[in-house]
Amino acid sequence: MPFLAPILAATLALALPAQEPPPPTIQSLFESGQYAQLIDRVHAEEAPSPQDLYLAGQSARKLDPPDVEQARNWFSRLGGKDTDAWTFVGRSATAVVDGNTGQAIADGRKAVALAPGSFYAQYQLGLSYAEAKDFRNGAATLEKATTIDPSFAYAQYYAGLEYYQMKRVDKMATFFERFLKLAPNAPERPAIESLMRSIRGK
Repeated sequence: MPFLAPILAATLALALPAQEPPPPTIQSLFESGQYAQLIDRVHAEEAPSPQDLYLAGQSARKLDPPDVEQARNWFSRLGGKDTDAWTFVGRSATAVVDGNTGQAIADGRKAVALAPGSFYAQYQLGLSYAEAKDFRNGAATLEKATTIDPSFAYAQYYAGLEYYQMKRVDKMATFFERFLKLAPNAPERPAIESLMRSIRGK
């Protein structure tokens, strides 16, 4: 009978076990500031991807206090061959940790030369320029990274910071707005919202 259909549907819905939400991705852990949890997840992976190793290294740098040696260890596991862009991404990230920005930029450029379409090569090179306070190249490189992967919140964030340093408020606001949408739980959110309010005069 037709009137039984809603009752049967409701009964079946009650009988089915509630589905648990999927676990957060490595990227979402990074973008919500859950650095220790991210590192634990990657430690537990049998064969972590280069992306996971890289984000584990970046997370080790963001711990309070930063675990520099652990960051170096994660980055050292990237690539292995001089024909692999990830090798130079790892070397560039390590050079940033060591405060050697010239080497970081040189290795970042090698990574981009080997894989110009790689988001992480562009992103790491942009971070290297930022560390060297080369704001113009940093902004351009990080902006290029955002075109390769618009969903990675921190590329938007660091591009915004570089444009802030250049006093390009229009560009800065664009990237910060994207960052806030992509990473609503990021640790930097309150500071960015405060900055945006002060710029808008609200």
